[in-house]
Amino acid sequence: MPYLRAIAFALAMTGAFVFFVPVQWLARRRRWELRHSIQTGFCRVMCAIIGIEVREQGRLAGSSPRFVVANHVSWTDIIVLASRYPLVFLAKSEVASWPVLGFLARLQGTIFVERGNRRSIPIVNAALAERLKRGEDIVVFAEGTSSDGAGVLKFNASHFAMLSELAATAAAAPTLAPAAILYTERKSALVGGRFDVGWYGDMTFLPHLWSLMKRGGAKCHILWGEAVDPGSGDRKALAAATEAKVRDLLARDLLARDPATDVAGRESAGNIASTRDPAAR
Repeated sequence: MPYLRAIAFALAMTGAFVFFVPVQWLARRRRWELRHSIQTGFCRVMCAIIGIEVREQGRLAGSSPRFVVANHVSWTDIIVLASRYPLVFLAKSEVASWPVLGFLARLQGTIFVERGNRRSIPIVNAALAERLKRGEDIVVFAEGTSSDGAGVLKFNASHFAMLSELAATAAAAPTLAPAAILYTERKSALVGGRFDVGWYGDMTFLPHLWSLMKRGGAKCHILWGEAVDPGSGDRKALAAATEAKVRDLLARDLLARDPATDVAGRESAGNIASTRDPAAR
């Protein structure tokens, strides 16, 4: 089965570059609505080939423009979210130079940020604000890096800075929408706890992809939280409030997975809840 998935992935990527790329380039250039259907359709095909089953709990808060903030587990987070909604992503600058994935990211209008270079933050924030003013929905992984998904890292407040200003001056104030991402085992009949599909450290793309295919894929749960008022505080307060909501979403979901028998779920929820107060760090 993993070999069939690998072959299907290679064929899909080949087909994408032959058919998808030219049409999507033209659709984005002329701002056809078709560009959104192409993006979500392509990502749904990728999820199906890799073996990622997507489940949503709750609804994406508010209306466009949205500033969606989520925890970050793996590169698969991007195709999972984009398989459900036409979204623009903020990614580290290194992604732009990656073979295949970097090209596709640029084609989709990804905004790139140079991590560790604080002088670039005002420029990136201006680009984010401009996209929001155009009515686009943006996804920011505020941890700044991916992890094994066992907990939530502290949210970086840098890109929350322009939200208060937009909320006060823009014709349509952006919706600050928290989202939590959790992976569980797909093939198991049990509800189960967290399933590690994390992409972190020195992991590389193709070995990680092959490992995921060999394990039968995964089930990805997108947990949508209630909106945070973007005018309710400064960037640090907004980052802390959003982080707390994401932690609560994950903790509640894990504890709801049959706590009487689900040891993995209790342990994961305990790890998340133990650091849920951002002011304590």
